[in-house]
Amino acid sequence: MDNNEKGSSKSNISELELFADNGDAVLDPAEASRIRKKIDYVLMPLMCTLYFIQYLDKSTLGSSSILGILTATHLDANEYNWLSTVFYLSYLVFEYPQNLALQRFPVGKWLSLNIFIWSVALCCHAACRNFRELVVVRIILGMCEGSITAGFLLVSSMFYTRNEQMLRVGYWYLMNGTAQIATGFISFGVLHIQTSGFQPWQWLMIITGILSFITAAAFWFLFPDSPTTAWFLTPEERVTAIQRVKVNQTGVGNKHFKKEQFYEAIRDPKTWGFALFSGISNVTNSISAQSPLITASFGFTYLQTSLLGIVGGLIEICTIWTGVNICARIPNSRAYIGAIYILPNIVGLLMVNLINWNDRIALLAGQYLNGLGTTSFGKVESIHR
Repeated sequence: MDNNEKGSSKSNISELELFADNGDAVLDPAEASRIRKKIDYVLMPLMCTLYFIQYLDKSTLGSSSILGILTATHLDANEYNWLSTVFYLSYLVFEYPQNLALQRFPVGKWLSLNIFIWSVALCCHAACRNFRELVVVRIILGMCEGSITAGFLLVSSMFYTRNEQMLRVGYWYLMNGTAQIATGFISFGVLHIQTSGFQPWQWLMIITGILSFITAAAFWFLFPDSPTTAWFLTPEERVTAIQRVKVNQTGVGNKHFKKEQFYEAIRDPKTWGFALFSGISNVTNSISAQSPLITASFGFTYLQTSLLGIVGGLIEICTIWTGVNICARIPNSRAYIGAIYILPNIVGLLMVNLINWNDRIALLAGQYLNGLGTTSFGKVESIHR
């Protein structure tokens, strides 16, 4: 260990000792508010940017379906569906090791490494020529993206009180709709690129891969690992930041896996309730890969379909924003609001399946309703921390 590392370690130890000595000190509300705003100015732009990039990357497969990937890589309907499935299977399989890694390694650096790997995998999509090659890059993409939501929830619990977390989780969930809008514009743009040997879907993969790479670099240098090492806080402010979140009773970082806490969690009915809700709500989330194809099947051209995706993004932004603000104004309402906001999903699915196929406007309205369940999922994410 070099002198700089020793100095950094001693500094962190001193801060923790100072915190222990002043653990019962009364916080000045004005100072605590100032520290929270300072944290917001750094964390929120970074977290919102990455969540935007993550959803943008997730949506590339669906957008590519109307940009030529099916023909170029000789995919049939079953193979295309499997590309979406293997992504989520990989996401699920690697969720547990990703959580262990987030506990063991610096959060910011681990997230940055995952973003870098998936940016390379995303660019490699453009070089794929068949189903098997696409399966490999989709597995890598799912493996890496499994770190993001877990990492964000961990960081949120370290920097924000439980009451503050609900709004912040809502803010970065707004990026889902924002990414849908961006995907629509990018898809519309690449459809107008005329180059020999390079198709629109390949341009989409390269553009989103480059954006992911830039985000990886930003996270490596700017994203804090914990309040005790946050580069934008002074030593005194770090102590205040830790004292602010004492009410969470979760600490700000622990590198050891504790079996007793694991057993306590799996015996808690709420844990299984959260897991069940997440599993059910993500069934509709998987439709995102099919959404452009479904919209196009209503009789719209590919150019129209790419632009109609923008409307879905705007609707999602509005519903998440209203849901977050209602929950902020009505105490203990997150579960109820989440239940209400998932009802449009059910209505939308019924509309798409029951309405006459010639009534494409009504079918499109049902398709838009399918995306409103994201609001409910965001509410649950903010509860379980």
